Amino acid sequence: GYITMDREGLITLTDKGMAIASRIYERHKLLTCFLERIGVSAQTARADACKLEHDISDETFEAMRRHAEQEGLN
Repeated sequence: GYITMDREGLITLTDKGMAIASRIYERHKLLTCFLERIGVSAQTARADACKLEHDISDETFEAMRRHAEQEGLN
């Protein structure tokens, strides 16, 4: 229920799929920024954010988001 595929093989995200993709992208952006702010190189921060964005708990991510908002990081 996350994607649809037409006759030509074009894949499109459903609303449900788009919601998940948006959530992961938001996590990726915040995690990349956070890692860069603590001194991780941009390339490594992006690579590590890709790993973290899928596994980090909602509780931890929300705490990081609140911290970022307080620090003006977003």
